[in-house]
Amino acid sequence: MEKKFTVKNVRKLNIYYSNFLARINTKFTLEEEKVLHLIFSQINSFSKNDTTIKLNKLDFFDKLELESTNRYPRYRKLIRGLIHKTYVEFVDNYGTEYIGVVINSSVWKPKETFFEVELTKMFMPFLEQLIKDYTKVDLNSILGFKSKHSLTLYKWLCSWNDESKKQNERYITTKDLKELFGLSIDDYVYNGKFRRFDFERETITKAINEINKISNINVFFKKTKENGKVLNYEFTWTQRKNK
Repeated sequence: MEKKFTVKNVRKLNIYYSNFLARINTKFTLEEEKVLHLIFSQINSFSKNDTTIKLNKLDFFDKLELESTNRYPRYRKLIRGLIHKTYVEFVDNYGTEYIGVVINSSVWKPKETFFEVELTKMFMPFLEQLIKDYTKVDLNSILGFKSKHSLTLYKWLCSWNDESKKQNERYITTKDLKELFGLSIDDYVYNGKFRRFDFERETITKAINEINKISNINVFFKKTKENGKVLNYEFTWTQRKNK
């Protein structure tokens, strides 16, 4: 019998959304990513939801560790950035084209304990009523990351996670990994030569160290080579049950 998920099962600690959202490169800052996941944490991903999301102001500020002296200006800056940066154009696996913003608007009333965020209706299927091909991430891990690369790699790994396996693995080329991290082709290239050691140290190694320190998975990586050239990176990871 298929397990039925209730609001109690899916809210707060685990966040679910389509694999597509986990694998695309975004221009969000680390703080904007955390806000986005706080919004997603209020969605029951296995049923129909209202497009208006309510967030408790004090809880929001506390989880983002925003100081009381500049909380409201920071909220405005973060929400404004999310609205501008959630504009997307893409075609799904069925050939359907989507153009629009994921977050429409936000309403803040000074005397209310909550503020509201309005999501665009046509993007809700990527966040709710998920039957297959969805990603599950741990909210505490997301909020704990200090590096955008850590959060990006963590989401990407989770999008390929198969909980029926003791160990998961995934290959990715240097080009695709740089794109995932939001880097250009010329990043870490000096005098026409790619500084692979610097690239790995500043992105992969730092990200994996932080993921292994605070998240619910343990990750390792190695390079696959042919004739002395790196073909791709192999990431392997296991789930930590105690996290």
